[in-house]
Amino acid sequence: MSAPRTAVPPEGPPRLRVRRLGKSFGAVRALHGVDLEVHGGETLGLIGPNGSGKTTLVNCASGVLQATSGSVYLDGTEITRWPRHRRARAGLARTYQSVRLFPALSVAENVEAGLFARRGEGGTSRRGRVLAALAEQRLAHLERVPVSDLAYGMQRRVEIARALVAEPRVLLLDEPAAGLGEEDAARLRDLLVETQRRLGLAVLIIDHDVSLIMSVSDRIAVLHEGGVIFTGRPREVAREPAVIAAYLGGAAAGTVRDA
Repeated sequence: MSAPRTAVPPEGPPRLRVRRLGKSFGAVRALHGVDLEVHGGETLGLIGPNGSGKTTLVNCASGVLQATSGSVYLDGTEITRWPRHRRARAGLARTYQSVRLFPALSVAENVEAGLFARRGEGGTSRRGRVLAALAEQRLAHLERVPVSDLAYGMQRRVEIARALVAEPRVLLLDEPAAGLGEEDAARLRDLLVETQRRLGLAVLIIDHDVSLIMSVSDRIAVLHEGGVIFTGRPREVAREPAVIAAYLGGAAAGTVRDA
């Protein structure tokens, strides 16, 4: 595998930094020597074939899995061995490939569950944060609706609102458009771009919808066989022969945002 060629990232220290990250499951190396940085106000897309290590990387960054080697930093502080609840309280939030909501609870109650990282706040403050997160994702009118009554696309937005309610500094999105139709995916794309710009988050997003990744990302990192083979702006990624051969094929012809 050739050495990765990396685009110049934004100036200033990164919010999330991964250095020489490795993860093995027995004799299988899922990740090896991964370097990534995500800055405030930036969306970094992460793409690659199935089994390339994308979700494993997010799991190691968020504390769901412990890395075998390497380091993870949040705002310059090493968090490699921190449990996931401590990472969440420090400002790192995530969503999952499959919806993980409480079906018997209302939309607002599901979102409020994301405030475990702010346990000392009073009821009024918590209520305000929940309402703001619902409004951010265009869900305020569904506040009292049981989440089980919502269409799948709406449930995805509830998950994102729950991740945002504690006002994180870094947001990890694992396949947010999985299972969505074209209309719901387009709506999600617009909300993600709007939310990231307004809040100045550092966002790391995985998705198999290449057009979504191309349209929301400032930079894109490409994983192949557990390592980063290329990092660049969307237009650079779409033209890179190694990326086309490993993953994109003809999928690079979609709309891109050259940030």
